[in-house]
Amino acid sequence: MVDPYRQPKSFTPLATLYVLVFYTGVIGAAIKEQFYKEKYWEDHPGEVVPLMKPMFYSSPWKVYRGDILPPNQ
Repeated sequence: MVDPYRQPKSFTPLATLYVLVFYTGVIGAAIKEQFYKEKYWEDHPGEVVPLMKPMFYSSPWKVYRGDILPPNQ
């Protein structure tokens, strides 16, 4: 016997979840960078804040048109 036709499940909840998680990560990274800058300014007033090291990327990387960071420890 043939089963009756059912509509496929919607991808809208999954896509909404992915968008929500992505923007949560973006906002979290912006907040973390702001805290990093504020802490650096408290310790070194009047100086330019150096670039923040990447959190999940441990390989060597180049910075074009900016300061070069010391190697990872």
